[in-house]
Amino acid sequence: MRLTEQTIRKLPVPSKGNKIHYDDQVKGLGLRVTAGDARAFVLNYRTNGRERRLTLGPWPEWSATAARERVKDLRRAIDLGEDPLAQKEHLRTDPTFGELVTEYLKVEASQQKGKANYKRMLEKDALPAWRNLRAAAIKRRDVIALIEKKAETAPITANRLYELIRRVFNFAIRRDVLESNPCNLVRKPGVERSKDRVLSHQEIKTLWEALDGPWFSAQAAAALRLILVTAQRPGEVVSMRWENVDLEDGWWTIPSERAKNDLAHRVPLNTTAREILASRPPASPWIFPSPKEGQPAHRNAIAMAIRRARGRATDPLTVNDFSPHDLRRTAASHMASAGVQRFVIGRLLNHVEPGVTKVYDRHSYDAEKRKAIETWDKRLGAILGLAQGAQVVEFR
Repeated sequence: MRLTEQTIRKLPVPSKGNKIHYDDQVKGLGLRVTAGDARAFVLNYRTNGRERRLTLGPWPEWSATAARERVKDLRRAIDLGEDPLAQKEHLRTDPTFGELVTEYLKVEASQQKGKANYKRMLEKDALPAWRNLRAAAIKRRDVIALIEKKAETAPITANRLYELIRRVFNFAIRRDVLESNPCNLVRKPGVERSKDRVLSHQEIKTLWEALDGPWFSAQAAAALRLILVTAQRPGEVVSMRWENVDLEDGWWTIPSERAKNDLAHRVPLNTTAREILASRPPASPWIFPSPKEGQPAHRNAIAMAIRRARGRATDPLTVNDFSPHDLRRTAASHMASAGVQRFVIGRLLNHVEPGVTKVYDRHSYDAEKRKAIETWDKRLGAILGLAQGAQVVEFR
């Protein structure tokens, strides 16, 4: 029997004890069903002549696909002489913070989109200080010292670091490795501003003109303009691939694996967006390539470009503090003020609709989105043509 979501759901509950049903395609993979109808994936394997059984995780929290992928990884480790059950038993006794992070990334974060970023953040800031410390020995004062040091140069990043460390320790508590979280009662060091920043007409014009200045690279300028013109997320813009763009018909398809909400999304490209894209060199599969070959630019790169421009000693960027994401909000706000329905703006922004709409409404709203983005293009053109002190006035 092949273990799938359907076959697992139909497995009978034993009258007492438990019964393991094995997959007939992946060696050693089984699903244990208890008399209390608890279902969990297990792996049977042999090492050093001993029969071993490792519990992978409960179903349906673990899908059959995830269990298969985990078994493939474990089988490779077993073939190299490792004993996953012995490692798990060691982790339960007195793990170091480094061992705890390894297990967290392997088990808890393995299916999450942010895994690479989590690993990078922990390796940069937490592991150098705590790698060889016993996790149980890390106290609240250690957490405070670590995040306050980070806050000296990057207060908002310090907040994200605190949240990630808290999740790692909560993972240890759920695994019965620790009894308490040293992050409890620790306050985030960075003061986060309200997410309601919208650039005015004059600020849009000032920024657009400043993007032609020497303190912005052509790539950073194009990415920032495209965020403003398309109203899409900065991370989705900087990870654009040429294969997903149709300049002739004017569409950009964001695949589900690149979309923040895992929903594929078609974005209409107005005239300004197509001009920006046409100016980009086609040498890489990525429209905004990273200096590291085979990767797109990091979304933080454009935020850093803004900070550098605002901090210049001569001719600094005069637009008050804003982030790349504020450009997306700015586009949405100005579309609303131009009469575009908020429901259509939500579709253009690829927001998930609650309730029945999310499940059953499959209409793509391409025509409505196209009309909205063209309306924004006309409004933006009027803004960029402003004389100092003038205003854009809509007649409806």
